[in-house]
Amino acid sequence: MAKRFWLSLSLATLMAGSPVAQDAHSVLQTAATAMGVSNMKSITYSGTGWQGMVGQNVAPDQDWPRVDLTSYTRTIDFDTMSSREEYVRVQGNNPPRGGGAGFPFLTAQRVTNLVSGNYAWTLNAQGQPVPQLAEADLRRLEIFLTPYGFLKGAMAPGANPTMVTRREYGGRVSVVSFVAFGKYRVNGTINAQNLVQRVQTWVPNPVVGDLYYENVYTNYQDMGGVKVPRFHQHQDYDDGGNMPNVSGGDHAFGLETVSDIRLNVANAALTVPSEVRSATIEPVRVQSQKLGDGLWLIGGGSHNSVAVEFRDHVAVIEAPLNEERSLAVIGEVNRLIPNKPIRFVVNTHHHWDHLGGIRTFVHEGAAVITHEGNRAYYQEVLRARPWVLQPDRFSLHPPEEWSEGYIFETAREKYVLADDTRTVELYSVAGLAHAAGMLMAYFPKEKIVVQADLYNPQAAAPNASNRTFYQNLQRLKLDVTTIVGIHGNPAPMSQFVQFVSRAQ
Repeated sequence: MAKRFWLSLSLATLMAGSPVAQDAHSVLQTAATAMGVSNMKSITYSGTGWQGMVGQNVAPDQDWPRVDLTSYTRTIDFDTMSSREEYVRVQGNNPPRGGGAGFPFLTAQRVTNLVSGNYAWTLNAQGQPVPQLAEADLRRLEIFLTPYGFLKGAMAPGANPTMVTRREYGGRVSVVSFVAFGKYRVNGTINAQNLVQRVQTWVPNPVVGDLYYENVYTNYQDMGGVKVPRFHQHQDYDDGGNMPNVSGGDHAFGLETVSDIRLNVANAALTVPSEVRSATIEPVRVQSQKLGDGLWLIGGGSHNSVAVEFRDHVAVIEAPLNEERSLAVIGEVNRLIPNKPIRFVVNTHHHWDHLGGIRTFVHEGAAVITHEGNRAYYQEVLRARPWVLQPDRFSLHPPEEWSEGYIFETAREKYVLADDTRTVELYSVAGLAHAAGMLMAYFPKEKIVVQADLYNPQAAAPNASNRTFYQNLQRLKLDVTTIVGIHGNPAPMSQFVQFVSRAQ
């Protein structure tokens, strides 16, 4: 499949300047006229809708959890590739099942995402810019995924668009393609009414590789000479065509109503703040903290791991974020515990920020210990899907264990890792709305419990996950002195008891 993907790119390059390419320009120009894009330099549109928390479903076979967008406004300047996206999200009537930063939202959360050229940033609660340089590529690409941005991008000098025709949804359509920023293929489907009905691309993702990213446009209406659709976005895909369905995440964004649209607005081009322009992407940093004999917390970033030494091997609890982070953690483990292989990696749950480095540990030779409910999904994650845009070690050099299937150890209620030097007990967290199949690790000798997303000492107020965690500690009668989190610093159990006991 990866070969077919790059073959398509090669064909697109060879066809530039051919009669097919000329047909593409004609189709694009007709669509631009029909949609009111021809004289569009910038645009602002506002409305209401919903957002899916991508990679944070309650179980792998469920859709991304949703929140409501009570207001949404986006301003795009096409000449400078600037975009300002502002929205307010609330929990609304959506089930509070799943995860994501701030989810579930007990109070309204305002978000502002900005990009201008190679610079991306957000605004904090005080309105000050916070650099997010790693997001610049995707935010620029998202401009081309709007129906107006697609037409602008495909008609830009040097875009060299190509075209094929096919049947889609019962009608004949034209599919026009171009390569954005030299690496992202963008396909736009233009229907018989000369309207853009779909734009698709693929972006690199540390869990699934080349992540499918698609906007679908329907229910067009005329607003002041501009055709305005209902926006509907997919990220990844619902594996419902196969039974059982092991990958349910799909619906990522919907702008259901557009209440206002303005063209060629003043100040659409953004000025990059000086603190953003001078910012750099910080290298991955690891800091180790000894928790006990042969036991280390490996932090230094937003997510931690825990290294556990046995007589002749090592187990690591959690492989978060991405390959780069996991390689740094593996290097630190080898420094702290030399000459012992990493035989196991314990995964607490399936959310993408906690799963992104799992392939790196499997490539290193570690077996994955996870809840049995995750196995089918993790087999899909480790399958030979396309990893063309940003290949990892696993995709470039698939380990023999993958082909033989010797990868997983699964837990249901309890799983024990032990030798004559130590014992680690893994327990399933019952009744949790954050993630099904969550595991926590208990060290009887040290009276330490390691958990993810169930308690952060920096939290301002207790939530449902905190209370469920406390109930599970009581149910299992675990004698805990210290709580070690995958987020934040270790905290005494007494502090957690006081925190979770606050009045609701």
